[in-house]
Amino acid sequence: MGEGTDVFATLSNLVKRFGTSSQGLPAQKEIIETEKLISFSLLDREYVIALSEVNEVLEVPKCTKLPRVKPWVVGVANVRGRLLPVIDFAHFLGRRLSGPARGRRVLVFEVANNYLGLIVDHVHGIRALPVDSYQPASEKGPLGSFIDGQFADGADGVELFRPQRLIENNQFMSVSI
Repeated sequence: MGEGTDVFATLSNLVKRFGTSSQGLPAQKEIIETEKLISFSLLDREYVIALSEVNEVLEVPKCTKLPRVKPWVVGVANVRGRLLPVIDFAHFLGRRLSGPARGRRVLVFEVANNYLGLIVDHVHGIRALPVDSYQPASEKGPLGSFIDGQFADGADGVELFRPQRLIENNQFMSVSI
């Protein structure tokens, strides 16, 4: 019994001696759920679109003009053997693209069996924004009913563009003259 007491006394002394100078466990980082989004500019404003809704991002391809279509339909492009209708989105909205031509990109979507590309002024890249900072749209900007809501990002919010709403728009889907 003397040996066990000595070991316990020794351990107690070690805890008293080194316990106050030891570091605690590292602080647990708060895990924040984020949404991966592609950030792009159109009409001098930044927007985001869910990464899962974009098939690819292209430089503006050479397009073949189509007869008897609305002026905002740039034409069709052959993208890996598939015909891609290319739309000047700013022109559809009654405006003009504002960025330099060399920075313009085409966001390619396939929504409800509709394969199409929208020309935008610039694609900034992928962003991860907190899911809990999302709020339904209360004010409609230039993209109007094609916006679902916005993510808070610093002092300003960044609006979420939804291509599904574009496909549901009768004016957009009526391309023939």
